[in-house]
Amino acid sequence: MGRRLSNLPAEVTSFVGRRQELREVKRLLSTTRLLTLTGSGGVGKTKLALRAAAEMSRGFPDGACLVLLDSVRDPLLVPQPVFGALGVPDLSSGLSLSSLADYLAGQRLLLVLDNCEHLLDACATLAGTLLAACPDVHILATSRQALGVAGEVRMVVPPMSLPAEGDGTSVQSLLGCDSAWLLSERAAAASPGFTVDAANAGQVLLLCRKLDGIPLALELAAVRLASLSLEQLNAGLASELSILGTANRGAEARQQTLEATIGWSYRLLDDQERLLWARLSAFAGGFQEDAAMQVCTDERIPAGRIPGLLGALVDKSILKRQLQGGDPPRYWLLETMRQYGLDRLNEVGETDTTAKRHFDWICGLARQAGAWDGRQPETFARMASEHDNLWAALDFCSRQPDELAAAAEAVQHLMAFWACRGPFGDVRRRLTALAELAPEDSLPRARLLWVAAVMTASQNDYDAAAELSAESLRIGIETKDVEVVAWSLLRSAMSCWADGDLAGSTRQLESALSLARLMRLEQAELDSLNDLCALCVATGDLDRAVEFGEQGLAISQHRGELFMRGYLLTFLAQASWLRGEKPRAEVLARDAAACKHAIDDRHGLNVVLGTLAWMGAECGQLARAATLLGTAQRVRDESSVALIELLRPQYERTVAIIIRAIGQKAFDAAFARGRAMTIGEGVAFATEDQQAAKPPPAVKAASDTELTRRQLEIARLIAEDLTNRQIADRLFLSERTVETHITNMLNKLGLNSRIQLSRWLAERADP
Repeated sequence: MGRRLSNLPAEVTSFVGRRQELREVKRLLSTTRLLTLTGSGGVGKTKLALRAAAEMSRGFPDGACLVLLDSVRDPLLVPQPVFGALGVPDLSSGLSLSSLADYLAGQRLLLVLDNCEHLLDACATLAGTLLAACPDVHILATSRQALGVAGEVRMVVPPMSLPAEGDGTSVQSLLGCDSAWLLSERAAAASPGFTVDAANAGQVLLLCRKLDGIPLALELAAVRLASLSLEQLNAGLASELSILGTANRGAEARQQTLEATIGWSYRLLDDQERLLWARLSAFAGGFQEDAAMQVCTDERIPAGRIPGLLGALVDKSILKRQLQGGDPPRYWLLETMRQYGLDRLNEVGETDTTAKRHFDWICGLARQAGAWDGRQPETFARMASEHDNLWAALDFCSRQPDELAAAAEAVQHLMAFWACRGPFGDVRRRLTALAELAPEDSLPRARLLWVAAVMTASQNDYDAAAELSAESLRIGIETKDVEVVAWSLLRSAMSCWADGDLAGSTRQLESALSLARLMRLEQAELDSLNDLCALCVATGDLDRAVEFGEQGLAISQHRGELFMRGYLLTFLAQASWLRGEKPRAEVLARDAAACKHAIDDRHGLNVVLGTLAWMGAECGQLARAATLLGTAQRVRDESSVALIELLRPQYERTVAIIIRAIGQKAFDAAFARGRAMTIGEGVAFATEDQQAAKPPPAVKAASDTELTRRQLEIARLIAEDLTNRQIADRLFLSERTVETHITNMLNKLGLNSRIQLSRWLAERADP
């Protein structure tokens, strides 16, 4: 990875007690590579694991990484949250576990797998594979059951310590027990001024014993001290717990105690709070306030009540909330609380209706992501944050055949997002499974199949993509759906190209373009123009390549989208380079890299970096070209994506040119420099011809030559008082790319504002 990784969350509440358990976890982790913390729900397994991981992370050069598994329901998707926690969008083939093992091989990393109990077999396979393939990876798992993997060490996490029977109730002895200490800390947070003293020590002791020292139960009780006395708490809990008896205080009874405590907390809420808790359980992996409004509101819970109710549930420890800088806060239910909410949702008969609202909300996000407009950076980022909810919505569709048409429409909207972010293999598997549920000759099936073909081609599996496209095309023709026919022709054309049938590919692309224009299908038209531009470059018809590319850019500019623009700029750059227009070609390719980086399209960025490397090799910038190949490899490493087979000849030619000129040793050194960069640093190097640098400490003298040609062009437009949006439109760039150029210019020149930049340019123009 090149840098220490740690995504361990900061502790929102204090870590109380557990000294002995913490020492034991750290001792065991130093002697075994797989340690599983087991125990009943709410006993504090996750809290203990996170504290131990934080204290031990310095011993792992590649850091410590938390993987949350509570929202995953499909065992085949288990590798995906691992890739996500590592900051790696998995664009790979279906062999995700294999690619994960390859990625982690040779790294010294602590992996924390949290909440494995509902995915025991999948987690056991994951752990066993990584232990065998990655000798320096250690795994700390939390689960209600052991994983059952060879070499696993299990540690049972007990409840927090309680005073022994017969011990006195002195304040000092009471606070020497972790359970009373935790209750005191959390109660003081809920009710400032609360302390354990001689007057209430007996009631504190009674409460801790009633709750068996279970941390989650103690926290739920403590927040109620803002409105209830200790006596009222004990009396209320007594009625909930009376059915349990006192003979068996084992793990099963502790779980019943927790469930009773949650139920008691539930009944203390008002009607709207209870109903909202139940409805919020439909979310997987968390949600934002706007999502709660769309999924949970009706005449019983008006939208205006949602913000206040969310705050109330946070205050009462039902909901967790995470602040995300300037982004809206994200809320989530602990899995124990979510399962309780799902049971209540079923009791009130709203399971299907709430799931349908949740699905409709996801479809709304999909429509935004599929609009192909200037919102792509924001909508793609939002869809990425909702990936667990997206999988849950598709699961709902698999159980509700009546929703397949809506699901297929959403899938079509998500094509570009998935083409950027993947995971190709899992999306392909999910879409083909949904297609099997649709009627054989139905339009929903055709839509699912052609999007699956996109994912399949992205895996270099062109034969399978051809089969999916052919079936989609057949259905499109039979149902007379021109849009499906156009998209199916586009996908089929790529398979023809891969087979070497360039004439057949050209015919199919031209047919798709004609249909798209006839029926005013602008997205399909844009894709057709892009593919024709690329194909004309491959066949050497450079004038037509430029013609198609510029037509596509005009549409892209009008829409404000970046996904296809990045590709169009890349292929236009290749055509311009081959026509001898080298300065223009390099500017186009650098802009393409900025477009792809703006939407985090690793697949497309890989293509652009390879193009820039080819240009660098051909014009004698050999070390730069090798470094760019290294940055492209870093993108592939971090994305688990293979080199695109259609581009392999260009890649091999580039490598051969460089090695022939500077030798293998120099090539390897420059390649290694590029591979060691982060993706952000690699993009900065590709677009600005330098590694990302810190702003200079003071204003310095500068000359025109310190700015690139593109930066000078933008500076002149700033001097004309154009906005970033106007500059972006004028230069066929994204607004974010313009902002990046301006930031880089200000940093280079030691300036602080656009006004200073305009003044600097005017001074340079003076004789």
